[in-house]
Parts: sequence; C-alpha cells; structure tokens
Amino acid sequence: MTDKNTIVRRLFDEVWNKGNLKLADEIFTPNHRNDDPVNPTQGLDGLKAIVTKYRTAFPDVRFEIDEILPVGETVVARWRYDGTHTSELEGIPATGRHVTGPGISIHRFKGDKINETHVVWDALGMMQQLGVVTLPGKSFRVGR
Repeated sequence: MTDKNTIVRRLFDEVWNKGNLKLADEIFTPNHRNDDPVNPTQGLDGLKAIVTKYRTAFPDVRFEIDEILPVGETVVARWRYDGTHTSELEGIPATGRHVTGPGISIHRFKGDKINETHVVWDALGMMQQLGVVTLPGKSFRVGR
C-alpha cells in the first residue's frame, strides 16, 4: 500500500510542477471527479486538460504544499501557487504579470488512487493580479 501523503505530494511535484501527465494515469481513478468551482471535470482527460491549460498560460508555475493532513481515506493539502502569465488563459492575452495565491484541496481515495478532489483556490486574486478584475475602492498589493 502506497502512502497517500506521498501520492498527493507527487501530484503537486510531478503533475503540476513538471507537467508529467502520464503520472495522472497512475495516481487517479479513471472516473476521477474534480470538484473545483472554476474548473469542474469528470475523468482523467478533463483533469489533464486543466493541468495543460494552466501550465501553458503559466509555464513557470510552481505549487508548494504548506501543510498536508491525512484523515482516513482523505488527504487535505493547503498550498500556494506561483507563476508568470506568458500565454493566453481563458481568452485573456498574456500579461507578463506574476501571480501568487493560496488554495486548499481535499483528495478522497479509493484504494491507492485519488477518486475525488474538492478544490478551493484564490481565482479572484489571480484575476486581480492579472489586471482583469478590480474591486471598487480596492487596490491590489502582492504579498498581502
């Protein structure tokens, strides 16, 4: 039996940071569900498309796990993303801006594979940093 924390760490280190999409076949069930309000998907192809989309828009993207908590068949990870927007993302032309922000993901396992992921991350903060969204009366500061 593989350590579930190790599997989640490999997800961030190898799939997200290095773009190793083949690893997704090893660590996710074929019918994996990604419950992310910004990028909901069902199945491995959808998950791989999300990774490809963000790694294309932010080729230097880096995810760092700040905290990882195993609870039975579930692993919770609190993490940060960091990258430079150098290619189109969802119709937004490359801005050359650096973005950073927090996220939390809950990974539910079925055996030794991730079957379901629930994600909450600061997509609004990313859009503010890209200059796409502004809030009335607010100015954005990196590192808040």
